[in-house]
Amino acid sequence: MSSFCNYFNQGICASCKRIEEPYPQQLKSKSDTLDRILAEFVELDQLLEKLSPIPSPTFAFRNKAKFSVTGTLQDPIIGLTGLKDLDQGRDISACVLHQSEINDLLPKIRTFIQESKLLPYQIKTRSGELKGMILYYSPESKQMYLRLVLRSKEAIARIEKFKKSLLAQCPALVCFSANIQPIPHAILEGNEEIFFTEQRFIDHQLGEIKMRLHPQGFVQTNQEVAIQLYSTAAKWVQALGAETFMELFSGQGAFSFFIQKFVKRAIGIEINPEAVARANQTTKENGWEHLSFIAKDASSVFESAMQFTPDVLLVNPPRKGLGASLTAIQKIGSPYFIYSSCNAETLAKDLTQLKDQYCVMKYQLFDMFPHTDHFETLVLLKRLN
Repeated sequence: MSSFCNYFNQGICASCKRIEEPYPQQLKSKSDTLDRILAEFVELDQLLEKLSPIPSPTFAFRNKAKFSVTGTLQDPIIGLTGLKDLDQGRDISACVLHQSEINDLLPKIRTFIQESKLLPYQIKTRSGELKGMILYYSPESKQMYLRLVLRSKEAIARIEKFKKSLLAQCPALVCFSANIQPIPHAILEGNEEIFFTEQRFIDHQLGEIKMRLHPQGFVQTNQEVAIQLYSTAAKWVQALGAETFMELFSGQGAFSFFIQKFVKRAIGIEINPEAVARANQTTKENGWEHLSFIAKDASSVFESAMQFTPDVLLVNPPRKGLGASLTAIQKIGSPYFIYSSCNAETLAKDLTQLKDQYCVMKYQLFDMFPHTDHFETLVLLKRLN
């Protein structure tokens, strides 16, 4: 059986390992998996409703794309590293999951790599400069950012010299930067960001929410499903009649932006100060005086939360789960708790620690990642006492 992806059919890329399955079957399998994982946390007398999974488009749904860059200066390969660390890379520059604007830019970037002599990084010898790149396209503003992940600053002057041609060929590319990542390990990015454009963000819109998206901030790869995720959380908060809301791991503030209109006061907590600055800029531009963001580690928010006493606490942690912030969440003990998770296994692990304090009221699956085993889950919990 073959799929609609030639890279999969030729054995070049196996990332979408379920792509040969009919999409309804994929969705049912994920839903069954989530039901099984959450079964021990669901008390039937407390469960308000079991919500149907939210589907995704099956192709051209990725607004964000991450690529490794391998090969040679004469023939740079934009795509994936080799099947083994020392193998040649694999070109996936026409991936059918990406929005077409991303794929259309890649040939121009390949030429730019050659012109500016950005030698692709060689894993075996730990030499070369260009490790990878990240692209994001916002369909409403039709703006795009490009981040190059570099081993050092060696090529910065050459990038500055040749950037004009690249930017002229792609008017949508309004934000262009390099991230310096010198460590020879599987770490995506470093702390230092060097910008080649005056603009350090792109204009972005999620539903009715207008915001500025910074390259270093977290953003979901599937915008269409993400909007439904944020909207659902907002509807849940509205139905609860909550007056105060707090979000941990708030990133650039998407959940809070959707929820703010249903509460009297809202606070977002995020460790990345750049993301916090962007989120606060958005609140200022929209006149949301009742919403603010604070740069703080989510594990150390207990004192702030006690002064704020949120009716609803929402968390959106990374794949590894809540970690040290779990203790603070237990101490805060908000009447309602919403958990947005991209990893159902760590979600279950965290809910085990909260089982004596909270019960599941409802949950819903959002298929952010079609053709894979991965999905996003939104869970509403209520404090037991």
